[in-house]
Parts: sequence; C-alpha cells; structure tokens
Amino acid sequence: MQIKARNHLSKKDKKVLFSQLADLFGEEVEDSVQRDLIIEEVRTDEGTYIVSNSRIWVFEFENKKIPTIHYLRNHAYSLPKIVVDIGAIKFITNGADVMAPGIVYFDESIVKGSIVIIHEEKANSILGVGKSLVSAKEFSKTKKGKVIKNLHHLRDSIWGFQF
Repeated sequence: MQIKARNHLSKKDKKVLFSQLADLFGEEVEDSVQRDLIIEEVRTDEGTYIVSNSRIWVFEFENKKIPTIHYLRNHAYSLPKIVVDIGAIKFITNGADVMAPGIVYFDESIVKGSIVIIHEEKANSILGVGKSLVSAKEFSKTKKGKVIKNLHHLRDSIWGFQF
C-alpha cells in the first residue's frame, strides 16, 4: 500500500465520521472514542482509510464506513457476529469467504447485506469483518455454500499496515 495523501480530520469531519459509525454501531460509538483524539484520513493506491494511533480504524466498502479489527478490539461495538469452528480459521485468515459448514453460531439479528464480525470458537477473538450474503432465516435452512463475504481479516494489508 503506497500513501498518496494524508491529512488530519477537522472537527466537522470527525462529527460526520462519528455519525456514519453511529448509523452502523448505534449511539454508543461516540462514547467509546475520545473527542480530542488525532484522527487522519489516508488515501492510498488501494483506497481511503481512517487512521488513529498508527493503525487503520475504518475502511470504505461500497461507500460505507466499515470498522477494522483494530478498531473493534479497542472500542465498544454492537455489530452482529458469527462464530466459526477451528477448521475454518486458516481459510478465513487467508482471505476466504465464510462457508456455511464452518459456522457454529449465526446471530439471529443478521439480515442479508449486514456487516458482521467473524469470531473464532475457542478464544472468541475477532478473525475478520464480513458482509452477510444471507439472512439468519435463510442460514437456518442452508447447509452449504458461501454465507459471509470476507471484507477484512487478520493478515491482510489493512491489518498489517503501520505508519
């Protein structure tokens, strides 16, 4: 990833960012972030990112602000989650989409197209962030195929990028 431009977010830009994140997470997002924190917008050859403390916090996908694993591990959130078994971990951390047989828990609040957090079964740690390709109701009826598109995972360029 090569940096093309980098600038600090103004108070107005921070307010817009927090509003967009609140739409995704709910109102508690503003309570989890210090108002005086330095937040930057970084444009690279791969996309535009929101950065704080030398780590990417937010990336864009389909014109939506999506939190990264770094952000989710350090702040309160209320995104729906799925839990995968141990056998799925290596595939997900290599960028594979999540298949139905590898899922041991699928949050009932998930609707098609929603952003979900991908957890692993044993340590309950975050492996990635994805977009649901099916609703919880559809998932309960399926036993095979892709159900979550992997948008960001451990070991990808977003996870590993540091300033």
